[in-house]
Amino acid sequence: MSDNNKKENEINFDEYLDCIGLYCPVPVFETRKKINSMKKGRILKMTADDPGSEPDMKSWAKMTGNELLKIEKNDNVFTFYIRKTE
Repeated sequence: MSDNNKKENEINFDEYLDCIGLYCPVPVFETRKKINSMKKGRILKMTADDPGSEPDMKSWAKMTGNELLKIEKNDNVFTFYIRKTE
């Protein structure tokens, strides 16, 4: 894949977590496990299709201090970009 195919506003990420088909509170638990295994400053891209995942992830990021860089919604799928801060 060439750089020309990359979206202009796409964030580079270090790890990917697929939570499609998982429902509250599983995406938050899985995200927490993944973030805890990562080094500070790394970025996780997580996808989920649970309608509650957007408020859940916003709340989780605020509570943990991890930085929610961006949320994208494409049809029923949310994509979250989270930077580990601790």
